[in-house]
Amino acid sequence: MNVFVPRALSIVLLCAAVLSGCAKSAVTGKALPLSAQDSLAQVSKDLYVKGSLAAAKGDYEEAVETFRKIPGPRIAAVSFSLSKAFVVLAKRDSARFYAEEAVALNPSNRFYRQLLAGIYFDMKRFSEAAGQFALLAEQESSNTRNLFYLAHAYLADEQFEKSLDTFSRILKLDPSNENAQAQALWLELKLKRYGAAIHSLEGIMETDGSNDKLRLTLGELYLQSGKPGKALEIFREIIREDASFAFAWVALFEVYIEQGEQDTFKKEMVRFFAVNEIPVSRKHEIVKLFMHRAEKDESYRRAVETMVNELVASRPGDPRSYVLRGISRRNLKQYEPARKDFRNALELDSGNLPAWEEMASSFMDEERYTDVVDAVVRARDNIGALSLRLDVLDGYALYRTGAYLRSVKVLERIDNEKEKKQPLWLLVQANITRAMAYDKLGRPSMSIGAYRDVLAIDPDNPLALNNLAYLYAERGENLDEAMVYAKQAVEADPDNPVFLDTLGWLYYKTGDYSKALEYIERALENDPDEAEIYEHLAEIYRVSGNPVKAKEYQEKAERLRGNSE
Repeated sequence: MNVFVPRALSIVLLCAAVLSGCAKSAVTGKALPLSAQDSLAQVSKDLYVKGSLAAAKGDYEEAVETFRKIPGPRIAAVSFSLSKAFVVLAKRDSARFYAEEAVALNPSNRFYRQLLAGIYFDMKRFSEAAGQFALLAEQESSNTRNLFYLAHAYLADEQFEKSLDTFSRILKLDPSNENAQAQALWLELKLKRYGAAIHSLEGIMETDGSNDKLRLTLGELYLQSGKPGKALEIFREIIREDASFAFAWVALFEVYIEQGEQDTFKKEMVRFFAVNEIPVSRKHEIVKLFMHRAEKDESYRRAVETMVNELVASRPGDPRSYVLRGISRRNLKQYEPARKDFRNALELDSGNLPAWEEMASSFMDEERYTDVVDAVVRARDNIGALSLRLDVLDGYALYRTGAYLRSVKVLERIDNEKEKKQPLWLLVQANITRAMAYDKLGRPSMSIGAYRDVLAIDPDNPLALNNLAYLYAERGENLDEAMVYAKQAVEADPDNPVFLDTLGWLYYKTGDYSKALEYIERALENDPDEAEIYEHLAEIYRVSGNPVKAKEYQEKAERLRGNSE
């Protein structure tokens, strides 16, 4: 007959077993009379039961208070219970203290050591956690769970060699463990042990069966280990079996480019664009990928030129092909050939928005601001409502041509909230240009509002921080706030003479002339031809009682302004 034992009763029975030998004197260590021993043992049992019941009910503060009342020397089980209670109460230092005490009192108890190891890990004391997990792994050498904990502790402590060795131990016990296989492979790659990584990956492929992604990874490993021939063999085999697997084409192209096999690359490129199973959009994505690489690596530029030419040749009636080639040429500062491609795209589709955007951007690159405005006007005539990018280009070009009011009217149409899904840099540029235009129109309060709009989008934008600080300095308001902004700007760009000048000017406005001189003289070192810096220095020397220096710097400022005019 099975008998149901209530939880509270099971705790009582456990406590009786745990505390049955705790009747020694806390002071002398000598045995107490039998009646005293029985009394002390009973008190300890009662308090432990009471504390355990409080913990079972979720009242951990009460549990801690009760456990601490247990008389006599600390018992490991009590320290363990205290540690668990403090873990729940998120008092990690106390939890660690009592877990360490429990382990010291009973080093062979694996539950105590597991708790201590987990607390160390949670406290990011990974080396100490690894030490405890290592001892647990020694106690139970066939327990892969402890080995996993140990491997992850080493990994968190950036002891990658030891972590890899531990995952290898796991695989000896459980060769088909997928988690350990993946972790070991990742570590072999991180440690650049490509030969071992190849062996590990081949083992995974034997266990789980080969697939294109695993074979692609294997090819990449052969490439990393200096065996491009083996890599090419794998990539070609994948493509023979499935020509639509775009990643294999990318890997194949990379090998040809890096090996300098331009002729073979061109032949394979023709084959690639002829594969109907690969969507046109995916082909465009791959072209963009290589264009991005060409911006950072000159060895890819010739290959990208071949790629975009073959793209246009394969799809001469697709305006997107011309736009992509135009962007590639624009990246190389080949502006006229780029605009020819944009015009070809627009002849095929006059409403092609990317073509209009790139056309206007190509003029902007050359600072041909009037042509930017003309391109935007033509875009509006053909497509009606403009994109955020065209509005930003238009507003900035108008500002640079001195048409400040027209610039403001264009940029005021932009709704920051509505456009939040757009690239943030566009919104930042729109609001900065609007702020500068307001400043030119003599509307400082509106300029302040625009800069605040910038900081709502990009709180660390150094230009907005500096310009807003300077506006406050000139108006003599919010100087404490302005000082914070100016310091942030200088911290972001410590050698920027404009930012240094603003911070120095704020120190002048707050009466700290020595600090003002320090920063504005640093600004002068970085930009010795800025009239405003000399004017600020002249003013500081004037109020500091040095009229000779003040006159010298004022005259220098006037000469610079005269030359500028």
